[in-house]
Amino acid sequence: MWIIFSAVCVQIVFLLSVFDIHFHSPIVKGMSPSANPIPAPAKRLVLFSADGLRFDTFLSHGNDREPNAKFLRSVASSRGKWGLSSTRVPTESRPGHVAMIAGLYEDPSAVFRGWKENPVEFDSVFNQSSYTISWGSPDILSMFAKGTKGNVITHTYSSESEQFTGHDAYKLDEWVFEHFERYLQMAPHNTTISNMLQQQQLIFFVHLLGLDTNGHTNKPHSTLYTDNLRYVDQGIAKIESLINGYFKDNKTAFIFTADHGMTDWGSHGAGHPTETQTPIVCWGAGINTDNIDPLHWENNRDDMEQADIAPLMAALLGINFPVNSVGKLPLAYLANEMLWKSHSALTNARQLTRSFQSLSQRQQNQSLSWRFRPFWPLESNQVTMHNLQQIENSIRSGYYNESIQQSIDLMDLYLQGMDYFYRYDEFQLKMCITLAYIGWAAILVVFLIQERMPVSKKKCAKQFGLIDQIAFGISVFIFIVLTVEGAPFLYYAYHLLPLVLWWYCLRQSRQMLRQTVRLVRIRHFIWTIFLLGGLEFLVAGFFQRWFLSVGLIFLSLWPHWDQRSSSRWRHHEMFKSLWMFIFLILAMFPVFPPVGKHSFPILVDIGGMLLTVVAFWSSLVMHHDRDRTVLVCYTIAIPITLYVRHSVSDSLVQGQGLPILEQVLSWLLLGLPLTLPVIGPSLLWPRLIGIVITLTPSFLLLSLSYEGIFFAILVVALAVWIRLEGVIPPSDSFWTQLRRSYFFLFLTLLSFFGLGNLASLNSFDPSSVRCFVTTFSPFTMAGLLLWKITVPFIAVSSALWAITVQHQLSMKSVYLMILLLSGVMAVQFFHWVTSRGSWLDIGTSLSHYVIVQSTVLFVMLLRSVVQFLTHGPIYFHVGPTASKYDKD
Repeated sequence: MWIIFSAVCVQIVFLLSVFDIHFHSPIVKGMSPSANPIPAPAKRLVLFSADGLRFDTFLSHGNDREPNAKFLRSVASSRGKWGLSSTRVPTESRPGHVAMIAGLYEDPSAVFRGWKENPVEFDSVFNQSSYTISWGSPDILSMFAKGTKGNVITHTYSSESEQFTGHDAYKLDEWVFEHFERYLQMAPHNTTISNMLQQQQLIFFVHLLGLDTNGHTNKPHSTLYTDNLRYVDQGIAKIESLINGYFKDNKTAFIFTADHGMTDWGSHGAGHPTETQTPIVCWGAGINTDNIDPLHWENNRDDMEQADIAPLMAALLGINFPVNSVGKLPLAYLANEMLWKSHSALTNARQLTRSFQSLSQRQQNQSLSWRFRPFWPLESNQVTMHNLQQIENSIRSGYYNESIQQSIDLMDLYLQGMDYFYRYDEFQLKMCITLAYIGWAAILVVFLIQERMPVSKKKCAKQFGLIDQIAFGISVFIFIVLTVEGAPFLYYAYHLLPLVLWWYCLRQSRQMLRQTVRLVRIRHFIWTIFLLGGLEFLVAGFFQRWFLSVGLIFLSLWPHWDQRSSSRWRHHEMFKSLWMFIFLILAMFPVFPPVGKHSFPILVDIGGMLLTVVAFWSSLVMHHDRDRTVLVCYTIAIPITLYVRHSVSDSLVQGQGLPILEQVLSWLLLGLPLTLPVIGPSLLWPRLIGIVITLTPSFLLLSLSYEGIFFAILVVALAVWIRLEGVIPPSDSFWTQLRRSYFFLFLTLLSFFGLGNLASLNSFDPSSVRCFVTTFSPFTMAGLLLWKITVPFIAVSSALWAITVQHQLSMKSVYLMILLLSGVMAVQFFHWVTSRGSWLDIGTSLSHYVIVQSTVLFVMLLRSVVQFLTHGPIYFHVGPTASKYDKD
């Protein structure tokens, strides 16, 4: 347990380190805001956010050859500016809206620290407005109302309205448009509303969730999705007419955009271009309408980053730029009123200057003088003041274009400086974590050697007193430096972990090294090379799933290449052939399309029937009446599961919602494995069969396609593996145990990538949880998705448990080998994580590392899960004289 606890702590440190190295909170406190001194052209601004709208869908035409966004395209082609707005990962609603409204990009982990509320308060254009009146989803609007000066007024529908199982998601947008219109109609009769609407620097925020809901439920290429876009387009045209009719002053600016896009299979979160590319259309007061060619309106396109929308809104309204914004004003969108335009660019440059100075000062305050490294192009405040003074002089002299270009150059320079300080500790932390990975691998090797060659701890302790003194001195020095610099708590772990690991390794290894060298043979190096090659196959499988198919083909030959075991298996030829056949079938799944892109209920039914047949056959061949009865009762749950799926589907298609009985049954079936320690069989094979059968119902309820078929074949493969391993004597070699650990790691990753690739998390279809919930509940839905991913992992872990128990092996040595193998993979992904390049590269590199580290933590967690499911005495033989751990 001490080793498991230590392993979990080390793996958590490794996992968290990547966020501190590459992704930092952009929030810096204590900065004064910047505003344009020249009066702004707009008194008010309307921001439309079409949640989940793809850029290509915005440009598309319907079957009638009419544009799906007819009004917005007419605006873009005649009296406005338009382009592509590039979002960042994670492409979720919250970080997307934070980027467009606050001008900052939250680090990827922020999406998990709170959904409806901000983990930290930040400045935004909503804060700086006189009033922001908003309509839309409670999940989005509530997070911008918190921490404001009370000027953000929200009008939301209920969370229960956010159903993702019907065909009327457009009604969410209908609610928004109707209540917007009703609000303006109430104004002449309501003094409070009328006074608010007469304020300058007023923002209307219109959040439209229908497209996102329809995209999840019916997919972006469906008629319902494009019809929803047409409805939104018509609603925006009506709102513009209402606004202009009420105010009658042409002082309103309009911005239409989206928080993120969506994949073809109705998901978002990663960095695919369909997720990161969204449209933006701007028109009205302050928007540039020069040089518009209606016949070639596509040439009028000007692209921007999503964070650039915040300074654009601030410039149009004349409010303070959000203090933590990293956006650059898209000057092509501003009307050619050159004095106002040049001062807007200068204000943006001044705001970024203050952000840079705050970051630089914060880093200098946190560093000892001999450790601080300034950003040399802007090493002093005199340089900054001189640059800003130059721009002001150019404006006074009437050189507006020159001043604008100077502001752009200065903004680029300060953004580089901010990026420098965000990455200030990157090299140092990467070195520490790399040394920690190597030290961790060395310690695992030490533990493995101690398992086979116990070494006197007393002798080691006396012999390495000098090592202790050196390690203690270095750790005290590091601790003092970090304390004086006020380093975050985790920085202590990052810097001291490699020291502790190497200290322990060196303290234990000298005597063992002498003994180990005597035992090393040339064949061990050859096996090590083969093992590393096998691990690289797994690494390659993260990028191209077909590598796993090749690996499975090689594994199918195992009973034939292992000559030492061939004589033991001569009475098990059927199992050798079955092993090859099953693994060749498994090799087909990694080349199938990832689960989630399309739904095939018929395949779920086939998988359920196949699992039912396997479960019934396995139950009926049991010798003990009690075990047979229990397993048959468990098996009946699988047909019930198929009934629940069809009943829920029919009810939702008919618009009757989720039936309460079926919902209760779904949750009860989810908890079925909890009954195993109480009434489960006590023999090894019946207990294993019971684990698989009780996991099957919840897995099928969450399935969309061929998952059930894959799970059935995987279970048969695991059963054959247990049978073949049972023939090998328990006293077999260290390399045999290492081979078992590799098989386990391979099958664990196959459990994930056999059903998809990296996108299998991203391709999550909310309809897969419709038997449990039908309203938007991100953490419940994420928990159910996590359970579905975990089910095959539990099956593989149970197989490993059975192999270790029937051989009476030490679970300690097995898990040490698994940690060692996974560590070799993880350190590669650690160095491939990047925060540069395309958003697809950033999202993919981060996701790969998180997956491999989470898999390691999963293995540790699943050991406890399997212990729970196998609680109680487990016997091997069915005879009357069977004793615990008797062999068949």
